[in-house]
Amino acid sequence: MTKQDVRDLSAEVKNLPGALFGGSGPLLRPFLPRLEELLPPEKRGRGANYISSTLKAHVDAVEADEDHLRVESEGRAVEITRTELAAILEEKFPTLSHQSLNLPGLLFLQSGPVLQACTLSRLARDHGVRVPGGRRTLRYVFHTTVVSIGADRDCVRIEFDLDRLPGLSGG
Repeated sequence: MTKQDVRDLSAEVKNLPGALFGGSGPLLRPFLPRLEELLPPEKRGRGANYISSTLKAHVDAVEADEDHLRVESEGRAVEITRTELAAILEEKFPTLSHQSLNLPGLLFLQSGPVLQACTLSRLARDHGVRVPGGRRTLRYVFHTTVVSIGADRDCVRIEFDLDRLPGLSGG
């Protein structure tokens, strides 16, 4: 998706990779102290809510796959691994199984509604895939099928594996 794809939905996104941090989600909360290092020095030390809301303006690039998430800003980078997140979740929720943890899917769930709407539009237009409505359904589909994300100032690339959801394609 490009900025033009987003504009076609009557929305303006100033920073495409930052759009992945436009919503709220639990994925990055434990890593906010590390992600704060991506902010300019004068914007640090103001707390978790400030980091969450400010990060989207300062992200230059994002790469995510099943094993890691890498966020870059002004020559600095923070990497979060699936193993790190699983360990945190295992500590907080020891009875749950964390084998199906999908970093790119969780990252995409944190994206703002504009990026998600644009993605749904492109899936329908380019691939004939219609995702049933409903917040829970969308969350499940995105968490399950997004297998990688790459974003920079020019575009956001989201790779889906729709075979993980039999019967979804076509409508």
